[in-house]
Amino acid sequence: MRMFLPAALFAAALAFSGCGQTSAVSQDPQQQAAGDWYSQHQSNLPEGLRPEDQLSADQQSRLKVGVVMDNDIRDRARPVPQDLSDRLAPPPPDHHYVAVGGQVGLVDKNYQVKALIQVHK
Repeated sequence: MRMFLPAALFAAALAFSGCGQTSAVSQDPQQQAAGDWYSQHQSNLPEGLRPEDQLSADQQSRLKVGVVMDNDIRDRARPVPQDLSDRLAPPPPDHHYVAVGGQVGLVDKNYQVKALIQVHK
């Protein structure tokens, strides 16, 4: 059982790795939780999730699942607010959530992006 829980958490986190993709109707619970949080906080967004924190087209093209964040992107990453983090699936061991460019990224200790969640609806 001890080995099953970390493996299950990791599998759950990877299951939403495609949630940065857009669709007309999102069934993804991570995307839904982030969108609901955004709706409740859009008048007072923290750094990393504000409209003025959006990435340039060049920066956005470098922020992808599977890629290690370069120093430029990493410098823009901020901790995800605790109340938002509490709504998301617990990250696997040695992973955490960051707010960057209006998105939430799940990254490992080396800042390799495991998943991206669009916060803005």
